[in-house]
Amino acid sequence: MFNIRRCKVTVVAILGFCVLTTLLWAQTDRPEPITARYELASTERERQVDFERIRIAVRFEPTKRRVIGTVTHVFVPLRTRVDSIVLDGVGMTIHRVQSGERELRYRVTDTTVVIYGSWRYPQRDSLTLDYECTPRRGLYFPGWDDPTGRKRKQIWTQGQPFDTRHWVPIYDYPNDKAITETIITFDSSYTVLSNGTLRSKKRNPDGTITWHYAMTKPHATYLIMLAIGKYGSIERRTKRGVPLKLLFYADHPEWAEPTYRYSAEMVDFLEELLGVPFPWESYSQVPVQDYIAGAMENTTATVFGDFFHGDARLQLDRPYIGVNMHELVHQWFGDYITQRDERSIWLHESFATFYPKLFYQRFFGEDYHQWMRRGEQNAALGAATKDDYPILHHAAGTARIYSKGSAVLDMLMDVVGQDQFHRAVRLYLQRHAYGTVETRDFEKAFADALGMNLGWFFDQWLYRGGEPAYRVRYSPVSDPATGMQWVEFTVEQTQATDALVGLFRMPITFEVHYEDGSVERVRQWVQDRVEHVRVPNPGGKTVAFALFDPGSVILKKIEFPKTTRELIEQARRAPLMIDRYDALEALLRDSTLSDSLKAATLVERFAAERFFAIRSLIARTLAREHSFHRFEAVRRTLGAALADREAEVRRAVISSLGSVPPWLERECVELLSDSSYQVAQIALEQLAASFPDRAMEYVGQLERRSLGDECAGYRVRIACDRIRAERGDTAALQRLVEYASPSYEFVTRQNAIAALRAVDWCDTTLARYLVEARFHFNQRLVSVAREAIGFFAKQSRYRTLFRERMTTLPERWMRDALQEALQ
Repeated sequence: MFNIRRCKVTVVAILGFCVLTTLLWAQTDRPEPITARYELASTERERQVDFERIRIAVRFEPTKRRVIGTVTHVFVPLRTRVDSIVLDGVGMTIHRVQSGERELRYRVTDTTVVIYGSWRYPQRDSLTLDYECTPRRGLYFPGWDDPTGRKRKQIWTQGQPFDTRHWVPIYDYPNDKAITETIITFDSSYTVLSNGTLRSKKRNPDGTITWHYAMTKPHATYLIMLAIGKYGSIERRTKRGVPLKLLFYADHPEWAEPTYRYSAEMVDFLEELLGVPFPWESYSQVPVQDYIAGAMENTTATVFGDFFHGDARLQLDRPYIGVNMHELVHQWFGDYITQRDERSIWLHESFATFYPKLFYQRFFGEDYHQWMRRGEQNAALGAATKDDYPILHHAAGTARIYSKGSAVLDMLMDVVGQDQFHRAVRLYLQRHAYGTVETRDFEKAFADALGMNLGWFFDQWLYRGGEPAYRVRYSPVSDPATGMQWVEFTVEQTQATDALVGLFRMPITFEVHYEDGSVERVRQWVQDRVEHVRVPNPGGKTVAFALFDPGSVILKKIEFPKTTRELIEQARRAPLMIDRYDALEALLRDSTLSDSLKAATLVERFAAERFFAIRSLIARTLAREHSFHRFEAVRRTLGAALADREAEVRRAVISSLGSVPPWLERECVELLSDSSYQVAQIALEQLAASFPDRAMEYVGQLERRSLGDECAGYRVRIACDRIRAERGDTAALQRLVEYASPSYEFVTRQNAIAALRAVDWCDTTLARYLVEARFHFNQRLVSVAREAIGFFAKQSRYRTLFRERMTTLPERWMRDALQEALQ
């Protein structure tokens, strides 16, 4: 997760929050043998009919979490004769099933609705079901149980992977796409959003409005959405005239612009790059509270967590721009063309992770592309420490489905060339418009568009696992007979090979920089266990430093020893940011380098570099290494870093100091009014810990300068109250307990629970809130509550508080789960 200037993106945020939204269509524990490519068993679900249209009409009793609906399915049999149709439906109460005027026999199980009849190919027919349900997943009702009325009251859906079935009986698998209509009746004081175009709004005598939305093209059922809340909206249009409806919380119109910055430009960028127009009539976005993921690319209407929705200060800490772009890409890759089965999920997520890099490259510079790619490579290599599963394995995991797949697309673009890559992708999109795809469709597009057989590439990077590990050395060589001289690289692939991981074949650039400033480079295929590559050295010049794969395009492990002199030269002169970054990291690991030389090099590079990642690395190191603080140049650099224009750099310093030295106190105090909420909070905590006698003075300064609104502001308030509570302020304790209550969204609750753990305080009220949070639908809140219950329950003075809650839990599984936490 990475960050950007002005509209910074943290790639960790993209790959963290966003990642949570789509996870793992088939992450089961079933064993799967590793076999050769194309021999992987199909996981596609069988079906007997093709659903063409789905019309959903619903109303709600939100305080009871109840859905009351009617759904009509129009379909054509796929088999010569069909005598039963199975719909997915969890916990459904079915009142009636009809085909036209004829009532049909049906059977309801815990997870399905089986309808009996007689249908023949190719006669079109329909089914209409009247039903009720109280969903535990798929559709959520935050705020309706808040007795204080403080929390926003909303209703929203999250259908991926297979959760639409929890609020409507439906065929819930992506290999069948249908044109949908949604008709929602609700209180007229609320705004309702759903897929497609708003066809009508009808006011009813009972104070409700019926909203009728309709799609004109088919999409998968997991993409069906609705969101209900109190919203305002702004409308923008792309260059081609596509309307964008961007919803914001009605009481905070000032949050709209910083949240949705660059939204229209993103659509324009993708249309130009892909050569395929935005595939739907309109596009909307809506924030929701307590969202269980980061965001979700529902067709024509992205839902995202309101922890991304806020003022310009919040966008410094938790920027929406990367998530925004990720979900927009899905409107093509995921919605327009959709995975045929679980193994093809990378065709959604890897593409939605890949194209934001190109957007940042275009709008903010090449450094961002390199930095985001490095984050992906690190994530993929981290997954490789556990296993060597291919991207197409059912247990590949998030780091491969998102990060590695995106890195693979980068490499594929490097292999075939940018223009040819985009031309093949264009054919792939156009050929499968509004249809379903699998990996071989993507590969075939390259063969048909470019005449290239890329089986070797798809085999080693997608169907097989692992990554190459290179050991690289170089030395001067010459031919006495001709007088010609070269720098000869010796490259060895050191990864263990087996049926799953082989030797990798890739074109690699070798680059030699000479002391006179000249550069020679060679691009050559490397595919054998050991290869020798020669780079011309005319005149036998002295090498300043050498690069293997400049820009770090290839996903790999690498061992390439270099001298201190070479690393310093590379840190100074390498044209690409990531190569300078790597040189600095290697220098920091060099235990033979003296403190004075290391500190001088870091100070020099901080002054010369402009990209936040390198400046943050340097600032973090100078702050953490207290032995450097004796150098006046380091002190000046740290002071400058605390006033850096980039919030990431300021954050790197203040969070790495350990304790604030007296000579930096003034600069740290200035951070109490920082434009970043996180920086201001960290500054308060560091100052209070370093100068405890002045802690309350710092709290007062921060509260006068830097509180802010709602979620982000509550974070700062909680930090202030934790410091007060540590000093015996009982009113602050009670405020922390209130922040942990169901009257607040989950991020605030998490922060408050962490603060109460830090001061080791619990009472009956907090115990009640923690038990409620333990069984909340948001699993991130559940995790924090579970850990907090375990922490407090280990202490005899608190254990009874949780035992008393046991009898209040309505279901056996809840009581068992709480009992387990109290063991």
